[in-house]
Amino acid sequence: MKKSIFLSIFLLATSAAAAQEINVVERRAPQAVPFAQPFALQFILSHTPGYEVTLDEDSLSKDFEITQLSSSENSPGTVSYDVTAQPFILGKSTFTVTFNLVQNGKTFASAPEEIFIDVARAKTFNDPNLREIRSPHIPASWLMWLLALLLLAALGYTGYYWYKRLHERARRVDIPEDTRPGNVIALSKIDALLDSGLWENQQYKLFYITLSDILREYLWRQFHIDASADTSAELLRRVKAMPQMAPLMYQLREFLSSGDLVKFAKAIPNEQIRDKDVTALRKIIVETAPKELAPAADKEEK
Repeated sequence: MKKSIFLSIFLLATSAAAAQEINVVERRAPQAVPFAQPFALQFILSHTPGYEVTLDEDSLSKDFEITQLSSSENSPGTVSYDVTAQPFILGKSTFTVTFNLVQNGKTFASAPEEIFIDVARAKTFNDPNLREIRSPHIPASWLMWLLALLLLAALGYTGYYWYKRLHERARRVDIPEDTRPGNVIALSKIDALLDSGLWENQQYKLFYITLSDILREYLWRQFHIDASADTSAELLRRVKAMPQMAPLMYQLREFLSSGDLVKFAKAIPNEQIRDKDVTALRKIIVETAPKELAPAADKEEK
């Protein structure tokens, strides 16, 4: 009698346990997906009627982010789960999920699932016909630094320009009130420079600065050409169209180049170079002076 009672109890327990079932009867999932691109999965489950099927979120793989989740009851014994996931790992990965059979907050059965998915790199485009249509993006902080740098450069250039102008004016030979012809004044200043002792004291740069200023002063006095702040190239362009200077352009160019080497390249000239440059300047002054201004002694000799 006892055996029959125990057998009945065992059969009832077995039938009750067998009634509480949950199974995944169908699953739909891609075998390969691109990195960081959402993809869809679907699970269809059969279960014992009268129970609720829930998804255990703690069982989800950490390599995937669930962006959308929904379920629908197909019949009293079947339910569908639609999942949208986004992969954040490259290579072969496993998507895991567990469904629970629940009633009154108590879990009676579970159905774990594993799906192997190959996550590939996102597709890029190397088509040479594609071109960027967006405007260049410059971060605001970099743009402010760029504007500040341009402003500083403009201020620096302006300061350098005015410093150069003032420096040139400061070292320019002052033109005194002198009624003598310009060629006479220039030739006398060359003689005074040679007697000044600058050359003997090895002040070659100051010697050539003064020699160059004699030429510039002569051009102002004789032809009203203000070349006081001109570079050598600018001075050559100024006098290029002058008929008086046309046959002397070679000598003038050589004179200015020789002076620039001493003034800016710190070249040390010898006496032969000095005499050549002084002779060239004298020739330029004498041959460009108006004939009517030639000294009376020269006219008597002729």
